[in-house]
Amino acid sequence: MRNGLIDQWRLRKSVLRAPSGVVFAIILLLLVLILPGGVGVVGALAPDDVEAEAALLFVAGTNQVLLEKNADSIVEPASITKIMTMLLALEAVEKGESTLSDRVLVSPDAEAIGGSQVWLSAGEVFTLEQLLKAVAIQSANDAAFAVAEHVAGSVPAFVKQMNRRAQELGMKDTHFANVHGLPPESGETPSVTTARDIKKMSEALLKFPVVLEWTSTWSEVFRSGEPTTVLYNTNRLLREYPGLDGVKTGHTDNAGFCLVATAERDDLRLVSIVMGTPSDAERRRQTRRLLDYGFRGFTSQRLVDAGEVVGEAKIKNGSPETVKIKALAPLDALVEKGGTGDFHRELRLRSDLEAPLTAGESIGILVVTEAEHQLGQVDIAVEQDVKTAGVLTRIWRWLRDLVKSILKTETTA
Repeated sequence: MRNGLIDQWRLRKSVLRAPSGVVFAIILLLLVLILPGGVGVVGALAPDDVEAEAALLFVAGTNQVLLEKNADSIVEPASITKIMTMLLALEAVEKGESTLSDRVLVSPDAEAIGGSQVWLSAGEVFTLEQLLKAVAIQSANDAAFAVAEHVAGSVPAFVKQMNRRAQELGMKDTHFANVHGLPPESGETPSVTTARDIKKMSEALLKFPVVLEWTSTWSEVFRSGEPTTVLYNTNRLLREYPGLDGVKTGHTDNAGFCLVATAERDDLRLVSIVMGTPSDAERRRQTRRLLDYGFRGFTSQRLVDAGEVVGEAKIKNGSPETVKIKALAPLDALVEKGGTGDFHRELRLRSDLEAPLTAGESIGILVVTEAEHQLGQVDIAVEQDVKTAGVLTRIWRWLRDLVKSILKTETTA
């Protein structure tokens, strides 16, 4: 023990005597060895590096996916289900079918729901907003049940709405069996989904700013009096990760520990989805890795300028026949630091494209990819008016194309 202390003292003494540049180099080396990923640097994160059944990281509002792992694999959603429950309730408010101030009478069926809850009692009355806060903050199953009864008249009717809305959002691999995500009753089909489908309903929910007000709340009194019921957020990352303000946790034995999280820094909002991890600590760790990778491993880059000519299009009955195509808006996207920089542009024109066309009229989209990953898309338009070609011109073009086709066939043969 004494020799060990002497060795440490000698090392400290030698460092202090070293030139300042050497001391700095030693400190930097120690930081590189001690800190995961080095000093302020995040290496490329591969899908297999993410320790979860399924995962996905995307940029909110742009449809850009930064990383995915088993994004189309079927998983059980657990309480991630409540994203759809909140979405339908808020859409009902948006349509004027409900209001957040609606008074909701708790039914005996709502009282009977177990798991994570706020211990609702039949006959109690809460506002719809109070119940939605209980769903968003404490993942209360009984509150989700009461919300569904109020919005649709019955839980079975609400579940039908959930599945119908899922199809409208393009969630082709999703089926909801209930409104809260609890394991199915005996003989009941379990709820299933995918990380890619969860992305779609999460994007829809985040269009409602009030959601992040709720999901970023750490604690709030739900029921005053004796005893007082206080909502506590199930998402512990709220107090651990700067900029994080939502969205939803989930856990059952079959689903594992799941988390849909979102954070915003410097006007950039990222959303991560982690499904099927073995513990709460692990889902938080994997979420941090994904978000760190997104915020520190990418940089914003202008890929297309507004008004930039991005190609040409042939309008078979148009005059002129070939016209230049321009981007209607700028396209910015996140690109990985140290990436290839090899961007590919693809024009996707409307299938019904024909003259006449007006300058500036949208005729499709320009999709930009890098290494087969879509970075973004922007609407495109013809740069000038395109009139309908005369009959003689169209006949001439038909004969011309016929001759070209014959000559090509003979050359190939």
